[in-house]
Amino acid sequence: MAVDAKIVQASEDSLQIQFEQKICPEVNSRISAFVKTFEYIAKDIAGVLEVLPTYCSVSIYFDEAICQISLLKDLAQKALQKSEEEKTESTDSKRTITIPVCYEDQEFAPDLEKVALHAKLSKEEVIKLHSSSDYLIYMMGFLPGFPYLGGMNPRLETPRLETPRTKIPAGSVAIGGAQTGLYPVESPGGWNIIGRTPLRLFDVKRKPFFLYEAGDKIRFLPITREEFENFDESLWLAQVAGNSEASIETSDDAADSKEVYECGGGIKILEPGLLTSIQDTGITGFQKYGIGQSGAMDQISFALANQICGNEKNAACLETTLAGPSIRFVTACDFAITGAVFENATLDGMRIEMNKKISAKAGSLLSCGFASKGLRSYIAFSGGLLVPKVFRSSSTNLKSKIGGYMGRKLQADDQLAIGINKKNPLLVPDNKSTEGFTENKDVLLLDCIKSSQFDFFQEKIVKKFTDSIYTVSAESDRMGIRFTGPGLECGKTDIISDAIPFGAVQITSAGLPVVMAADRQTTGGYAKIACVKKSAMYRLAQALPSTKVRFNLLP
Repeated sequence: MAVDAKIVQASEDSLQIQFEQKICPEVNSRISAFVKTFEYIAKDIAGVLEVLPTYCSVSIYFDEAICQISLLKDLAQKALQKSEEEKTESTDSKRTITIPVCYEDQEFAPDLEKVALHAKLSKEEVIKLHSSSDYLIYMMGFLPGFPYLGGMNPRLETPRLETPRTKIPAGSVAIGGAQTGLYPVESPGGWNIIGRTPLRLFDVKRKPFFLYEAGDKIRFLPITREEFENFDESLWLAQVAGNSEASIETSDDAADSKEVYECGGGIKILEPGLLTSIQDTGITGFQKYGIGQSGAMDQISFALANQICGNEKNAACLETTLAGPSIRFVTACDFAITGAVFENATLDGMRIEMNKKISAKAGSLLSCGFASKGLRSYIAFSGGLLVPKVFRSSSTNLKSKIGGYMGRKLQADDQLAIGINKKNPLLVPDNKSTEGFTENKDVLLLDCIKSSQFDFFQEKIVKKFTDSIYTVSAESDRMGIRFTGPGLECGKTDIISDAIPFGAVQITSAGLPVVMAADRQTTGGYAKIACVKKSAMYRLAQALPSTKVRFNLLP
């Protein structure tokens, strides 16, 4: 039986299975069947990290060091064939989750009247139409727990706001174009807000962390302002748990770590620098819930810092950006700094070297200053930094405000605990290897491979992309590296949203590339022409604004 789905490599560590590019229950049913079948036949394959379903595709992320891509392609092809032949159960067997929504208050529904006027309906009619449908969750992305819903009455279609709001409260129910959705966390946004739910849609301190997942259905239930204010979430969860048709379960794999920490000391942040956060290798396995990867931007410098300190490879450390922190050691501790070079870093007024283990006494003062070469430095402490793990990681996701230290960048007077190093320190020679990732070349060559929508672009556009010299923009951050330079004249580059791997090169509507980095969202709607290899991404993480780059597309 022929299967009309395409398997493409999207990055070094991901495959994408592309189905018919159409948002509809039929395609969603095929995707659900494929995911169920693939996860079954690949359950014993080492190195398969996660499976991410989206509107019209499925992305499979894997550890390329221990899992061969040829094997995964074969398994994906078998899963396609098997799922089509057996016609696995569709989303009709999934749960229906009822979400209470207050539509009646201006505070909760500032744009309800606008939607009503645009639809030429009364506000009561809008509420009735909006709450009379069961909405299928096609995928989750953009924010943790943000559901992409299908099934809204077309009469409610309303253009997005001309000027997006800088802050939309968590729990807001909104309409944007032909879509409706829920904001699980506070976020900027341009959708029309027509109500708010008192439910915490995403909460790392609660089980379940998420109230729904892709394939479930959502039903909105209108409630009054009084019911909103007196809402008892624990009672609601208990009632839902008692309904077998709509029971809410979240895998224990999503739970916060139950590790018992042994504290071996601590530090106090006196000055935080421009942007200092706690990072490790990042979060793996939760992109289907909209949880991004995060983690150190330059994994090579991160690993070297931990190696010098004799830490386990995933020990949490500090990532700094351009200007480093000033730190007071509450207790004696060994540490190391790698990555971007702090030529004037001092400990108690004495100059210290990069890429070496340094011993600090209790009360010692570390001052980093500004980096003279490169952008991001890594400060590791023997024993690692101790913070509660969220989704099995210590990394800070600044956009989602989770992980690390209170989900934010560090501030003056923050105090951090350091663990006890139970490993024998590794013998590491004087190591200048990080200079290879911070040196200022005339043009930084970025090796990349073809990505998900490479065939979307004409040959002349690809040639211009690889021939052009681009300049790193000051607007770059941990979410994405932006560039100025010659625009690719390829017209609209919008696609139906799909997965975004680390290093993916999206082409915006202006024809300019954006390389998606550690804090990228899990899914997005711009075509991806290529994906920068990880080794080149770690070099790009050290590139200052004004750095010249060229994309080298490998065969």
